[in-house]
Amino acid sequence: MKSHNAYRFIMLLTLCSLLFGAEQSFPQETDFSTDSAYIYIQHLSETIGPRPMGSAKEHLALEWVVQKLKSFGADSAYIMRFTKTKSLNTNSGIAIGRFRGTTDSTIVIGGHVDSAGPEIPGANDNASGTATMMELARIWSTRDRHYSMLFVTFGGEEQNLCGSKYFVKHYPDTNAIALMFSLDMTGAGDEIIAMIETDSVQSPRWLVEDAFEADATLGIDRLVYPTHFANLNSAPGDGPGSDHEPFIDRKIPAIDFTTGINSSPIHSPQDNMNFIDRTMLDKSGRLVDHLLVKYQKEGIPHARNAKFVLWEVAGNLLFIPVWLIIGLIWLAGILAIGAFLYANSRRLKIPKSERIKLSGLKLWLFMFIIAVFAQLGEMILQAVTGFRDAWQINLNAYLIFAALWALAGVWISLQITRRWRFTPDATVYIKRALITMLLLLILFSFATKRLAIYPALSLIFFSLAVIIPVPALKIILSLLTPLPMSRLMFMEIFPFFARMFTQTGLTIGNYGMEIVFAFSIAIILLFYYVFVIFIFATLITEIPPIKSLFKKFRTIPAGLTLLLIISGFGIYLTTLPAYNEKWQPLIQVKAQYDLVTAKSKLQIIGNEYLYHVSVKSDSVQQIYNGNLYRDELKQTFAADWIDMTGSETRTPGEKDTVQVDWKLISSRPWHRVDLDVKVDTLEIDRVASELVFRHNQKNVVFSWYADPPETLNVSARLVTHPGASIIRKLKATYTELPVPVVVDAKLGNISYRTEVTLTDTLKIEK
Repeated sequence: MKSHNAYRFIMLLTLCSLLFGAEQSFPQETDFSTDSAYIYIQHLSETIGPRPMGSAKEHLALEWVVQKLKSFGADSAYIMRFTKTKSLNTNSGIAIGRFRGTTDSTIVIGGHVDSAGPEIPGANDNASGTATMMELARIWSTRDRHYSMLFVTFGGEEQNLCGSKYFVKHYPDTNAIALMFSLDMTGAGDEIIAMIETDSVQSPRWLVEDAFEADATLGIDRLVYPTHFANLNSAPGDGPGSDHEPFIDRKIPAIDFTTGINSSPIHSPQDNMNFIDRTMLDKSGRLVDHLLVKYQKEGIPHARNAKFVLWEVAGNLLFIPVWLIIGLIWLAGILAIGAFLYANSRRLKIPKSERIKLSGLKLWLFMFIIAVFAQLGEMILQAVTGFRDAWQINLNAYLIFAALWALAGVWISLQITRRWRFTPDATVYIKRALITMLLLLILFSFATKRLAIYPALSLIFFSLAVIIPVPALKIILSLLTPLPMSRLMFMEIFPFFARMFTQTGLTIGNYGMEIVFAFSIAIILLFYYVFVIFIFATLITEIPPIKSLFKKFRTIPAGLTLLLIISGFGIYLTTLPAYNEKWQPLIQVKAQYDLVTAKSKLQIIGNEYLYHVSVKSDSVQQIYNGNLYRDELKQTFAADWIDMTGSETRTPGEKDTVQVDWKLISSRPWHRVDLDVKVDTLEIDRVASELVFRHNQKNVVFSWYADPPETLNVSARLVTHPGASIIRKLKATYTELPVPVVVDAKLGNISYRTEVTLTDTLKIEK
């Protein structure tokens, strides 16, 4: 439409004015300007483009932010560089702009500038957060400030919060920081998620309450707290997080605001301007601005971090103290023991010769069949639709479909076990249900007390169901028992996890691996939900109406009715689109070349079936129409792009000390470099180097990311077994191919990778 084209033309003119220094094109009012923030996002995601940590484009973005902060009148603006992370050598940094207040006590407003990969524009994640930060810097540059303000954009967030971790450790006035706001995705059209913790501690209660009060006062009403995700994320390991976490770890109150985690196509090439929501950008900016006004006028409370579980119930915030969680866990254990003893006291007196054995094992098999059937529906739809992950757009509908197939698994299991005999003693099932839930409670408690809430609640419900004699209450409590564990599994950002999980499809090379993958999911579901089958066995044994209901469900008419429902719903699902402009599959053309053997391999790989995909090269012309997600292209090539030179000297002793000084050389820009060093005898005892490395005794790995210099110097001292030879393997990854390949796909984001390896063995003289 012409109006749309005219709008784009106006935006283009404004952007050009920005690039050539025409600052007057930006509104100078003191209120948050969505138009300014939108143009900043355009510049970062389109003009600069993808910005992986350490890349030239990330550096360009950091420099641009510094120049903008200077133009707003920052008292100082500069880039704090860092060249090392925990496991990578890099060339990243943090852009910092300081605006003095009447006190040195400081508020930090930050967001990361890097994107998740070389093909990912990162419009929402996180050009939007950086843009919001910059617009807040503009409006606060003209306001009175009691607290000094730092406007910061971090590099390296996508590589485990490298920039913010470096900042809190090396910024000279970290102790003066009183408060931090993190803006990680502010431009997508759904809820604003508040993230307030690390895996062990939370921000103070006053900060959380003020954020929700501001949300209500401004009429935004979009702020939510993902209780179940936060509890799951408290488990050990590197889960999703953002740049507020290192501040909280330093006992600095901090909160992160995130939008679009489920609705925005982050970590994909679709994270572009087409899916930026101006309304949400405005609401995110106004929310943070309101809080800044409040604290600049009223002061920042002294209370630092706290420990609690936040539970949002019907719009009310419940701050649950840790001692209450521990009490809940103990209560669950005590009730479980009481229920166990109570059930044991009511055990049926069955003569030993008449006892039916293996009832519990039979129910394990019963549950395994259900777990397999829960996945069977999707497998059938894969064959019908020709899509491997057809649920990308309509996930909830496919979850309903999976639940219907789980019911089909129940019906099939009832047919298989029709001739099987089960003990009439409910105590057998009660004990097994209690024991499996107790084991889950213990396992989850070792991970984190917050995670143990869910098996504790399930255990409390079922223990009460065992003890309370009223049939109606027994049924209600038994039906409530699986809900806490299910809520944990299907927590608030489950769609994000599910979509990110599909990216592992690039590593599944054949149908055998896919079957193993599906079998693994079935085993996980089995152990996670097996207690449910024991609960229903208890109900069937103890409550005649439930037993009668199951007998009716086991009939052929009931099975045919279920089949009709499943078929109808399945047909409906086949009419729904699997992908659209927002959600796209991944396609990668990958070349591999070994310099020593001169062996080459060219593959096309998809995390989805290759549907309407054509490939053309000098010697290949191939069209794919589904049912295949990996294929080797018959194309030979050479990619002699890398070399290793340098020297090695050995100092003999009880253990030899080997000094290495190598140069890693590439004839073209590389994206990532990994040098794996090991010895042919025993192991490498110790390593010393100015570079970052990973050492696990058997080998040492030096890695550089992203887009490192084309000549890399490696200087290190290795302590080895006397006379050991050194084996080096250099792997260089590029974002281009050694031969021209044209890929055209109706659906799919296409990326190109080349891996070149060079392996040699060095016999080092004394």
